[in-house]
Amino acid sequence: MIQDYEIFRNEEQQTKRSPWIELILSLVFIQTLLFLLPVISGAAEAVPADAIQIRIVANSNTDEDQQVKSLIQQEIQPLLEKAAASVQTTAQLEKELNKLSTEITSKAQSITKQAIHISLEKALIPPKTDGTYFYAQDFHQALVLTIGSGKGDNWWCALFPKVCYREEEVKEEPVKFWTWEWIKSKFW
Repeated sequence: MIQDYEIFRNEEQQTKRSPWIELILSLVFIQTLLFLLPVISGAAEAVPADAIQIRIVANSNTDEDQQVKSLIQQEIQPLLEKAAASVQTTAQLEKELNKLSTEITSKAQSITKQAIHISLEKALIPPKTDGTYFYAQDFHQALVLTIGSGKGDNWWCALFPKVCYREEEVKEEPVKFWTWEWIKSKFW
């Protein structure tokens, strides 16, 4: 028969660990929230709801038509920047873009022989990802410039209050590890 004896447990040690574990878990949780907060808040502010967007739709997805779209975008960029710089509100920008629509059309027509159609209206802007941001498909006030049949990929961005700039190429620097560089300097 097993003898009955009292079992003693060290309760104090368990209670000391528990608060530390809770502290570590709460710090991990707070760090996760702080990590995700800029992404969530930045996505909401990426394109203001009242922003006028610019959308240039290519004739087709051929390399030639995409090149024409890029050339037109580069040609009208200074006009758009000038229009956005001279206004204070979205309504003023709409008036300025209506004034510039003939000049935008003529500059686009000088690049291609295809028909150019320009409109300033509520337009369906397709979904897009830009870096860490995802822009959902939605209707926005937009200046839509359609080249030819308009069945190709499009280029778009928010114009006001932020002017669109060309994407800059980022040079990737080769990764260097300090320890590896130190070892190479000592032995090679």
